[in-house]
Amino acid sequence: MANGARMCTRSAFVAGSAAVLAAPVAASARTGDPKELEIAFPRMRRIADRLWLGRLSRHVWVHTTTHDLGHGDDYPANGAIVVHGSSATLVDTGWSDTDANAIVDAWAALRMPPIATAIATHFHTDRVGGIDALAKRGIPTFGNPLTIGLALDNGHPAPRPLHDVEKHPHTVGGIEVFYPGAGHTIDNVVAWIPSDAVLFGGCLVKATTAPDLGNLGDAVIGAYPQTVRNVMRRYAAARHVIPGHGTIAGDALGHTLAMAHAALPAHA
Repeated sequence: MANGARMCTRSAFVAGSAAVLAAPVAASARTGDPKELEIAFPRMRRIADRLWLGRLSRHVWVHTTTHDLGHGDDYPANGAIVVHGSSATLVDTGWSDTDANAIVDAWAALRMPPIATAIATHFHTDRVGGIDALAKRGIPTFGNPLTIGLALDNGHPAPRPLHDVEKHPHTVGGIEVFYPGAGHTIDNVVAWIPSDAVLFGGCLVKATTAPDLGNLGDAVIGAYPQTVRNVMRRYAAARHVIPGHGTIAGDALGHTLAMAHAALPAHA
């Protein structure tokens, strides 16, 4: 796969939502149906060809966007929108400028606090693909300084730096951005929303339906188990864990840790 396409592959809505969000659209009439994993949870509404949106908790919404991998399969990727006071923060941008614009437009249609900033959880396309579109709308995206060089080296748009996030967590829009160590990639961070006890694990964390750790092209397998343990220890109080792809159901962290341990012998 070309560098420009690198990725992590393998709710009720508020009352009075805009009409475009009021009812699901028949999947048979649309493109972008996820064929490998699934959207994050059943209550999400399909509001564009490749975009689902749903409310998970009081302040946290989940977006799922899908992308054609080039062989007939549309692969879903999860992100989040977190409301904090009079503004909101987008966690991961979707696969492209089109996705980012669709997310921001759908959010505006809900008449929620505007998205003022964004976070990218690592350098792959499904996390940074919409950075340029957000920038044109005056929405800056921040990430691990390691993400900047990796994104640019792979032909992707790069976020602004959260300086020294590898040494201590940063807070952005009520979200704690934490670097637990290398795993899925060397730069992966997680996002903790303490107000709702929700952890967005990104592609470091695998859904309970995932059969393996997925794309290991940029992974650090030897560090993976300890990195997951770091997350489990710090966020033991999490009520919901959102993986980078697929369902939020079940013990995603425990499932990921087991697969990370199982991967070690083959990569020793």
